[in-house]
Amino acid sequence: MPSFVHVPPMKRCWDAIPFQNGCDVPTGPVTRPVLPPKAQKRLRWPLALTRGGMIVERLWQAAWPLATVALAAIALAGFGGMQGWVSIILMGLAALICLVLAARRFIWPTADQTVRRLDNSLKGHPIATLRDEQATGVDDAASARLWQAHQSRMLGQIENVQAISPDLRVAAKDPLALRLIAATGAGMAIIFGPWTSAPTSGAETTATISASWEGWIEPPSYTGKPSLYLDDQSDGTLHIPTGSRLTLRRYGDPLALAFQGTALDTAASAVTSLTQQITRDGTLIIDGPVPRRWSLTAMPDSPPEIRPVGPLTRQLSGDFTLNFEAEDDYGITGGEVIISLALDEVTRDHGLSIDPEPRTGVSVDLPLPYRGLRTQIDGTLQENLIEHPFAGLPVTLTFQAHDGADQTGESQPYAMILPTRRFLNPVAKALIEQRRDLLWNRANARRASQVLRATLTYPEDLHLPEGLYLQLRSVIRRLEAGIAFTDVAQGVPNDLRDEVAQVLWDVAVQLDDGQLGDARARMEEALKRLEQAMRDGASAEELAELMEDYRDAMRDYVNQLAQQAPDQDPNAPQPDNAIELSQADLDAMMDRIEELMREGRADEAMQLLQQMQEMMENMQVAQGGEGQGQGDGAREDLRETMRQQQGLSDQAFRDLQEQGQGSQAGENQDNEGRDGGQGRGQSHDGAGGEQGQNGDGGGQEGPESQGGGDPGNSLADQQRALQQQLDSQRRSLPGAGDPAGRAARNTLDKAGRAMGRAADALEQGDIPEALDQQADAMEALREGLRQFDQAMANQQAEQDGQQGGNPGESDSASSQDPLGRSPTGQGGANQTDNPLGDTEETYRRAQELMQELRKRSGDTDRPELERDYLKRLLDRF
Repeated sequence: MPSFVHVPPMKRCWDAIPFQNGCDVPTGPVTRPVLPPKAQKRLRWPLALTRGGMIVERLWQAAWPLATVALAAIALAGFGGMQGWVSIILMGLAALICLVLAARRFIWPTADQTVRRLDNSLKGHPIATLRDEQATGVDDAASARLWQAHQSRMLGQIENVQAISPDLRVAAKDPLALRLIAATGAGMAIIFGPWTSAPTSGAETTATISASWEGWIEPPSYTGKPSLYLDDQSDGTLHIPTGSRLTLRRYGDPLALAFQGTALDTAASAVTSLTQQITRDGTLIIDGPVPRRWSLTAMPDSPPEIRPVGPLTRQLSGDFTLNFEAEDDYGITGGEVIISLALDEVTRDHGLSIDPEPRTGVSVDLPLPYRGLRTQIDGTLQENLIEHPFAGLPVTLTFQAHDGADQTGESQPYAMILPTRRFLNPVAKALIEQRRDLLWNRANARRASQVLRATLTYPEDLHLPEGLYLQLRSVIRRLEAGIAFTDVAQGVPNDLRDEVAQVLWDVAVQLDDGQLGDARARMEEALKRLEQAMRDGASAEELAELMEDYRDAMRDYVNQLAQQAPDQDPNAPQPDNAIELSQADLDAMMDRIEELMREGRADEAMQLLQQMQEMMENMQVAQGGEGQGQGDGAREDLRETMRQQQGLSDQAFRDLQEQGQGSQAGENQDNEGRDGGQGRGQSHDGAGGEQGQNGDGGGQEGPESQGGGDPGNSLADQQRALQQQLDSQRRSLPGAGDPAGRAARNTLDKAGRAMGRAADALEQGDIPEALDQQADAMEALREGLRQFDQAMANQQAEQDGQQGGNPGESDSASSQDPLGRSPTGQGGANQTDNPLGDTEETYRRAQELMQELRKRSGDTDRPELERDYLKRLLDRF
């Protein structure tokens, strides 16, 4: 056997036709080889389908222009474009040309071309291979077997042969896509053409095709009404707004249709289109093959109505509020309130005795809702015009509302006194009165300058700040200079008058507010934000944050009032209806407001908030003497409060121990009572033994021991009473004019808030939290006492003509830690300064306490709550 297989040469007839013997040769008879029977069976349908596809492909490639012309003819016929012989002849001629070209281009596919297309789609051309014959080695058995194996492999490749799809792409020959346009038009014509309608008589069909119409009615846009397409409306009565636009259009034969009716302004029987407004009732008739008739009712647009509702409310800030109601059939588009001077109601005396200068009324925009319908509005007018020339004078309010038709509705004049700011300072009152006269008429300029100069004749009696006094002197000189260069009857120029009026207002406000201006502005701004958030339905977190901002601003305002207290006369008589409020009272009101907001009672919360704001506006701080004796008394009161707070802290800690061991109050075996003995059989609420006696308790007393308090009160009530006591001491604390004194007040206020939080925690049974807050209160009390001693030292130094220094006792008190120890561990304070007792005893008690804390914090049998608190207590100390 040779080492390679020799494939015998083959004879191949490339132009052979299948299913016949022989091959095509250039000369002589043609013989065509025959496919094996299996191959013929497998290729019968693929070859037939491929040939059919080739026929469709060549037919479409040649006849697509003819198809385009046919589709275009259908589209034109469906939309009335095939009327007349000319269009028909042209369309037929185009179709004939396309038909001739298609016939010339079409070539019928041969069988051989079909075989080639199918064979070219297969890998290795198996059909041509199956038609080949062995050329050499026919007598060689090995070559014959090799040839048979090759034929068998080629036969397997045509096992699943598929027919070839025709190629119908003609985009390159039709770049304008005319065939697609024609197909779309033909489809629309078939769907919507005249042959889709119901059959009619011949005359009616002719008239309908020869003439058509369309029409619609558009109401004014401000009405919000939809347009009416007349062909969709049933015959009868149509109610439309006055001013609606009617549009009619006619197509086709002008004699086949006519527009008639009393609603039309002109005879429109011969016009092709008509547009007009409907201003009256009438009829509309479409006279044609299908007559239509409507009765149009024009509904008039009523002018808007508006009126004030309810009483007028005024606020101390000068804001006034008045509710109103407005309504319109289609909606209100705008409005304003005209404020005019009621001259007949003005008391004509002093500077108002002459006639006022002509002045246009004040126009205030009407508040309207941003969303929703405006056909009926319940609104609120809220304005502040305290700086306007009409402030404090009788005026009339006229509400006006406008609608989309430019109609205006007015209310009856509403008489009122335009709110103005209430000035308490006498000099400020005089300045505002002259400002009013100057704005009333410029001819009052000479009189105003004389009154102002007379007011400042003895400036030392007015106690004016130097800056404000110089401003007033400058204003008087400018006003007199303006009078000298103008006619007396005409007065000063407008710009000078307005400038002087603004300066007089600013000076009066500064005199009346003093240092309260910034604090009051912050408080009012915080109040406005809080009220707006409540009206907008803010979340509880946002309301809590805004409430805290208002608390801070209110405290700053009270502190500013306290700073002004030294300038007040302590012997000045107080009004009979004066009400004394403490910081605790204000905090209680704030807590009540927060409670109402949490319960969703926003109206009640806003009402209480407004009442509180009115009290803040009228608040004055009581002033007492600031002698050295009063300072010593205030210091002693604060130390007593600190001792009482320490006693409450001890009592709360004992209660925590008893909770941890499951004992009743006072029944812990290891509990040392406040009188030095064991606590068995007695509670720590002050009922089981004498308080404040000598013993290991260090002489500490609770609030109930002062003044014979009720020993049955709960620990939370005692803590609350101590908070009120501290607040009373803070309000009467001297030294408010000194920075250290103001710092002491702020620190004591912080201690009072910590006491309040401790009382809340005690009421809820959270003793660890209460102990934390009580420790914060003790720390703030010590810091406040140190700052108060600093303020007293500064005041004494000013009286002696020296620079203030720190007293030694203040240093000692401020250097103590929460356990009463000095930084070196030695008690450096005397018996009076140290609320825990003598130095040696204090140190011993502190050591014992720390050891007990460490031992109990490591006891795993104790509750987790108690051990956690003890660890935090050790970290603090």
